[in-house]
Amino acid sequence: MKKTNILILLGFLSLSVIGSAKTQQIFEEKNYSIEMTQEKSELTSENNSSSTEENGKEEQSLLGKRRKKVSENTQTNGKYGKKSLWNKIVNRKKSDKNEEWKLVWDDEFDSNSLDMSKWSYWGDNNIPWNAGNYLDEKGNLVDQSGFKVKHYYLKDNVKVQDGNLVIEVKKENNKTVNIDGKQRKILYSSGAVHTKGKFSVQEGKIEMRAAMPKGVGTWPAFWMWPEWYSQGTKLADGEIDIFEIYGSDLSRVTGTTHVLKTTENKYQMFDGDDEKIKKNEDLTQFNTYAVEWDSKEVKWLFNGRVYKKRTMKEMEKKAGRNPFNQPYFLMINVALENQTGSDGDVDFPTEMKVDYVRVYKKDK
Repeated sequence: MKKTNILILLGFLSLSVIGSAKTQQIFEEKNYSIEMTQEKSELTSENNSSSTEENGKEEQSLLGKRRKKVSENTQTNGKYGKKSLWNKIVNRKKSDKNEEWKLVWDDEFDSNSLDMSKWSYWGDNNIPWNAGNYLDEKGNLVDQSGFKVKHYYLKDNVKVQDGNLVIEVKKENNKTVNIDGKQRKILYSSGAVHTKGKFSVQEGKIEMRAAMPKGVGTWPAFWMWPEWYSQGTKLADGEIDIFEIYGSDLSRVTGTTHVLKTTENKYQMFDGDDEKIKKNEDLTQFNTYAVEWDSKEVKWLFNGRVYKKRTMKEMEKKAGRNPFNQPYFLMINVALENQTGSDGDVDFPTEMKVDYVRVYKKDK
């Protein structure tokens, strides 16, 4: 009888130990699950922090120090008004994507006027081309610039304000300009600047952060011609359009190269593959536009995304030459297409705002 009681007691103890072990295992599994969840949360937080830092950019401050710049994702849809002092301090760090690039030239437009050591007004002495189209004494459009554009570039339409280069586009009523000693009316005024004779680059990363003007007919562009080229000489053998934006379709970004054919006095255009912007992107707000150009190819980027490539081999095969083995100067302008005003879509005045222009070289 005593032996039986002892066996029963041992059975109960065995069940108790097994139950306790299972409870401990369940408890430990729950703790492990909690710990893994916490670790995953911490990793997610670290990745988000790292992503935010990667989206930053680095610029050179007036004090020569490096500052953190707010992420491009944050800036893309932000208002493009006056830069606050805080933004000036914060917007001073380049993204990790640019670590292989060394900044060699830039304009942050932080002064109160255009830096004439870097830029010239378009049209002075017809450099790099004439200032635009005007009306003759009978009111007919004189198409000296081509494309039957309706603008005429004026210095007064270019200013530096609140940390941005601003190009204003206006409809004119009785505005006249001096054409060969005679006063001629213009339809619309705009502005343009260039770096010819002051800065040129052969290969590198050329980048702009800018907000586009609104309206059908507006035609802003950031582009390049060979340093040797100006009006009155033969046609430029090459052209790189970092971007062209057409006000009639503010859902796409266009980047193009043009090569003068060796067999005829005509350009081969390497267009197509336009970038269709995302739903949360707005070209009238600030975005970044760039090309990465080397001896093998030209790549176009929008907000850091590569959307198009053209190789030197492809262009030379189709056009008979490679004109991209020489220095090019920079140009910024807002043209007005012939259709401007045809539907009353443009609410004049309108403007293009440029936060910065930067040029990088590979840090070898």
